[in-house]
Amino acid sequence: MSDAPTTVQPAVPAAEAIRITIGAHPRARRSVRRARALGGLLGFIVTLVLSLRAGVPGFDATARALIAGIVVHLAAWAIAVAVWKQLMLAELQQLHDRRLERLGRRAEIARDEA
Repeated sequence: MSDAPTTVQPAVPAAEAIRITIGAHPRARRSVRRARALGGLLGFIVTLVLSLRAGVPGFDATARALIAGIVVHLAAWAIAVAVWKQLMLAELQQLHDRRLERLGRRAEIARDEA
């Protein structure tokens, strides 16, 4: 035995932290885009129809509809992102629980075989 201190080298170098983003999640990205598009269109159409039925001149009704479409577009985007953040956290928790359950079953089988 030598007196030199020993250092343990990890078998695999530590990887960089994994970032999970909504943009990298295929279902989330599509869903957020769809919500933004539908929100903007529905906000525009509903505001335009209601403004025209209320007797607002066409130019003013269109300007109101454009502003409403942008506002609803942004609101739908914020809501969709908030919802998908929670859904992705739930998916990660479910995956973690399944892995823990699988490890528990493997440990139980190993104990039974020993």
